[in-house]
Amino acid sequence: MKKLLTFLIILAFPLLAQPLPKVKDVRFYQPLNTQNVEYNPIISPTGRYLVFQSNRPGGEGGMDIWVSENLSFPDRMKLPVWSPPKNFRELNTSNFEGMFSILFDEEEKPYELYFTSVRDKTQADPKKNREGYDGLNIYYTKINQRTGLWSIPVHLNEVNSHFEDKMPAVSPDGCSMVFSSNRPGGLGGFDLWISKREPITETKEKNPDKPTIQCRDGVWQKPISMGTLINTNDDEISPRYHWDGLRLYFSSNRGDKNRKFSFYYSEYDVSQKTFVTPVLLGSPFNTKEQLSGESTGFPFDTPADYSTYSLWEESDNEGISVTFDDLWFYFSSNRPGGEGQFDIYRTMVPEDLRRSYEFLFRGLVLDGSEAIMIGLDSTLKIYDDTRPIQVITSKRIGGDLSIADAENFRTTIKTGKLYRVEVSSPGFHPTELLLDLRGNVGKDKEQYSQIILQPIRQAKDERPDKTIQGIRFIVKDKKTDLVIPNAICYYFDDLTRKGKSLESKDAHFDLEKSPTMDFEILVRAKGFKEETFLFAKEKISGMEGKDTVLYLRNLNDFDSLYNTIIYFPFNERTLSDEDKKKLDLFADFLIQHKNEKVEIGGHTDNIGNKEYNISLSEDRAISVYQYLRLKGVPKERMKVQAYHYSQPISENETEEGRSRNRRVNFKKID
Repeated sequence: MKKLLTFLIILAFPLLAQPLPKVKDVRFYQPLNTQNVEYNPIISPTGRYLVFQSNRPGGEGGMDIWVSENLSFPDRMKLPVWSPPKNFRELNTSNFEGMFSILFDEEEKPYELYFTSVRDKTQADPKKNREGYDGLNIYYTKINQRTGLWSIPVHLNEVNSHFEDKMPAVSPDGCSMVFSSNRPGGLGGFDLWISKREPITETKEKNPDKPTIQCRDGVWQKPISMGTLINTNDDEISPRYHWDGLRLYFSSNRGDKNRKFSFYYSEYDVSQKTFVTPVLLGSPFNTKEQLSGESTGFPFDTPADYSTYSLWEESDNEGISVTFDDLWFYFSSNRPGGEGQFDIYRTMVPEDLRRSYEFLFRGLVLDGSEAIMIGLDSTLKIYDDTRPIQVITSKRIGGDLSIADAENFRTTIKTGKLYRVEVSSPGFHPTELLLDLRGNVGKDKEQYSQIILQPIRQAKDERPDKTIQGIRFIVKDKKTDLVIPNAICYYFDDLTRKGKSLESKDAHFDLEKSPTMDFEILVRAKGFKEETFLFAKEKISGMEGKDTVLYLRNLNDFDSLYNTIIYFPFNERTLSDEDKKKLDLFADFLIQHKNEKVEIGGHTDNIGNKEYNISLSEDRAISVYQYLRLKGVPKERMKVQAYHYSQPISENETEEGRSRNRRVNFKKID
């Protein structure tokens, strides 16, 4: 168990930067959830481990801390498959061990662990005896970096009282701890209190790409109430920091007629050095929509508007954590339909709750015409998707540019998006670069780039056809080799996600400016089966100045079974019983027609980045391939192809249209 908690490592993974639809909450089944309590899930930064508290059988007794490993790791695109949880026996006793918080060090490993327990002098193992006051207390343990073992837990005398002190949440920098207590001095019930400790003086050089514990091993100060902005005369419990330390999540039953708990969050005002008025997490999502038996209503909470019927009206929502990529919330709830009492759920983080930070982009544009290059006057256009958001210039500079950080341009942009930067200067070939700031880039980050522009020189035109500018496409009938006059072509790449229609001129389609990345051409024509053609970046130069023929097959050349389509729900890869009935007919056809070969093409809507959609498309196509193999279709007669979002059969602007694009279909191949 010590190894599981020792290697909860923080990594930054790409985040979906595009708007995401609300997806149904995922309730995990056994072995993660049981008929007992599964509470306060804490997802490790990488998503590999889930740590939670439970009173399930097989523990040390009472409420214990448990750890489960994601068997799908490191494939974060698939639904997690959780291993049978293991009891953290190094820490647990026969009494209560519950709500906890882990502080990670600069090496991205657990450094300190704070948890809730009770005074106990009866343990057989003397290392598990607990000092403390009456009721619940907060305890602290630190990992030994040499042995990997946790130290004997220490009662935090400076924080605890003779009342109930529980549910600690330590900020990522180690400087603050928020906890719940019913001690005197609050507003009533359980309130949130905060204790702080002073920063240490760092002697070693900091790595800006690593989390830094500013405060460690110090003495916690006397706690103070978080005041009327956060607390009420009702209960505030289960606090949890966002990984950037600037947002605090917690649960409260404030204003609820049934005394049920919902999630709230409060932002930290840096200028005022305080947390501001909390917001109900989930509002305004679906607060006015009537709920069906398949709906989850709020992504998280019981609606406060009781004019709207809610499946979760009699439920509590307590204990929440967010993955380091800002993509998923894990939380616990006793809502109906679970395995037992409290169960663990997962839901997608709404886009407006994802963090965006200032990002410094700076560097040096160089004149590549001489062996010793100097800084060059140039124009840099920064595009967000297809829209220019900023135009800056670089300045001509000389001197010794070999010194570190020499620069002639700088600007600030926001994280969370994919940017394209065009760099140009009169008399020089333009160039461009991509800045992928999707995902958890973090605060106070920058990129330094050296960009070399090459001068335009007179060169002999060696193109095969001087009349062709750029890349030319011609669409022909596969059987007759005749040009198809009514064809339509659409261009897709990672930036042009919705597709761009290409203009037809004299039965051909031209790309006057050669792409700088992998791209695809979707071709449609009446009476022909549509096709998508994939072109890799490294092949582009060989296509310039030439005709590229795109062949379509007449619909009369296909058996009607080639029109079979398998549709998939959002983010799903598994086949339904109805899908298998369709595939049974197609399998029989392929077995009877031994010369037929088929491409199994996976497709998605345009939600999510290209890498995510390729993985999802491939998974869908493979699920069909594997089923056809089980039905007896030889593997050499099938080919799997992932097309992601570049071959839509409907618009991607509505959920209905996107649902038609999430599919697998079939193409006859020679």
